[in-house]
Amino acid sequence: MAVPQADLDLVLKHASSDLRALVGARIFITGGTGYIGRWLLEALIHADRALSLALSITVLSRDPARFAATHPHLGTDPAVKLIAGDVRDFVFPPSSFTHAIHGATDVIATSSPLHTFDVTVGGTRRLLDFCRKRGITDVLLLSSGAIYGPIPAHIDLVCEDYLGAPDPSVVGAAYALGKRAAEWLGTAYGAEAGLSCKSARVFAQIGPYLALDRQFAAGNFIRDAILGQPIVIRGDGTPLRSYMYAVDLVIWLLAILMRGLPSRAYNVGSDQPVSIASLAMVVARAAGLAQPAIEIQGVAQADRPPERYVPSIARAHDELGLSIGIPFDVALDRTIEWYRTRLLEAKYP
Repeated sequence: MAVPQADLDLVLKHASSDLRALVGARIFITGGTGYIGRWLLEALIHADRALSLALSITVLSRDPARFAATHPHLGTDPAVKLIAGDVRDFVFPPSSFTHAIHGATDVIATSSPLHTFDVTVGGTRRLLDFCRKRGITDVLLLSSGAIYGPIPAHIDLVCEDYLGAPDPSVVGAAYALGKRAAEWLGTAYGAEAGLSCKSARVFAQIGPYLALDRQFAAGNFIRDAILGQPIVIRGDGTPLRSYMYAVDLVIWLLAILMRGLPSRAYNVGSDQPVSIASLAMVVARAAGLAQPAIEIQGVAQADRPPERYVPSIARAHDELGLSIGIPFDVALDRTIEWYRTRLLEAKYP
């Protein structure tokens, strides 16, 4: 179930200097078993072997045995150590570390808002307390573009200095408000404890390991298209999103960890918008459906502009030299190809 070797080689090629700067690093990762975490593990393990980095990677997981069983090439790699614990109250491991990547969060739509907020904020504070106690100064916090709240129609690409925010009167804003608080915690611990916390505000992603059964439209569409099922759009199809391939995601996260400025946030995503309705059609065609059945359940309002969730990536480009290397059509083809055999084998064992 490993990701394509060619993708890992691309990470190695374009993040070589950042990876080489990690030689001998001892990295502590929370959320290492999620979509982003698995990609980071894949890339770090591959680089460790190819570049002889002598990495030590400790991953906090609520169920290490299950992860090792489902992903043995990651969980049993000699460079990786899995430890059990909840991010909100885990026992601090006695080892020394040089870097921390905090990705543990709760984005499952069925979780209660209070639980989501608690995991996001309480987990971040516990991780930062651990970093302060162990003297880990280089910290990457995985944040989200959700912290901007609803983006006004006149803003095509939202910048990091936009000060809009989620509405605290909306119960469903727990994740976004939690991520906003988590970024502030990184700044506060930087001021009081000298931690160098950088925040990666991650927007929509696509690639192998993407969940196909959650609230992510791209994953749901890919699943339905491969299985030849109708693609259902629960809204009106007008919202605009953009999609970054996992190879670019990892390259950008490594750059932010190694070269990002302390207490600084960077948007991580593509700046090329696509509507949800167009996404459904493009996915269907890429999956080989000549006459796809696409059902749009909502009705667009002529007087209401499309909702936008697309980042400006000027800061990442100007400060860190980053750009999108994998075009969306290529990213989509690679993701569908990776999932096609897996899904069809599961349906027709």
